[in-house]
Amino acid sequence: MGRFICATDFSGASENAIQYAGEIGQRINSEIVLFHNICETKEPVLVAASGENHCPIAREKEQKKEARTQMKRLQTYLENGDEDFSLGYKSKISHGDTSQIIATLAQEEHADLVVLGADPSHGLREMVDQSLTARIIKQVPCPVLVVPGNVSFRPIRRMVLTIDLHGFCPANMAEVLKLAGYFGAQLQLLFVLPKEEPTARQFVEEELERISKRLPYQRITRHIEVNPSVEEGISQFCFNHRADMLVVGAHATNVWKHLLQPGHQQTPSYYPNLPLLVVHPKKIRL
Repeated sequence: MGRFICATDFSGASENAIQYAGEIGQRINSEIVLFHNICETKEPVLVAASGENHCPIAREKEQKKEARTQMKRLQTYLENGDEDFSLGYKSKISHGDTSQIIATLAQEEHADLVVLGADPSHGLREMVDQSLTARIIKQVPCPVLVVPGNVSFRPIRRMVLTIDLHGFCPANMAEVLKLAGYFGAQLQLLFVLPKEEPTARQFVEEELERISKRLPYQRITRHIEVNPSVEEGISQFCFNHRADMLVVGAHATNVWKHLLQPGHQQTPSYYPNLPLLVVHPKKIRL
């Protein structure tokens, strides 16, 4: 995991996510690419009395100037507070469609991880099919780490990897295993069983054992949580086991989207205090 792309809108949540990524990067000699995108303007074209069209470029120039100032401030702050000189920063500012630009940038930079911040005070209601975070997860060619704005970094000791047995085959979990290995973390394979049935439990136990044997990692444990709601089962397990990070597959859209937008009846909800690592389908080979 040598290169991270950290998107920022200069909010507290995004800067917190960058610092979280920096803590990981310091331990594995990574480079961090700070990225800010100036969204395409929705302002109408102005038409003068002569009939000539005038594009509203003044506002765009001001946005670019402000973005450069903010980016310089952020990079200086990060570099001055970084005692480990093995961690390098560089910055990029673009203009256009954010999700498409991040996807292209991730490919050009051969990124190992895209890091996004999230503000839990919003209830994450924007995390639906057409949300920016959802589009980024679908388009980028690498895993995406979503870090809640109120989460401070702590060493990753327990990573929960959800298994659904219907397509999430961890045959290519290289980045996840690298991250677990750097911290010596315990990798907890989790399956949520809708209801307790001896035959179903035996089948799941056998499948989890088969999957764990295919993963080239030593510290693996297997778990079954019984709950009619997959999202609630995952949340409850993460809370009870004091997980440090949750890993899900991007193909399991209902799971990760619901986790990003927990319902009022989910108590406790894992999301306000747990980073979510979404593994892109291109990293999952069936």
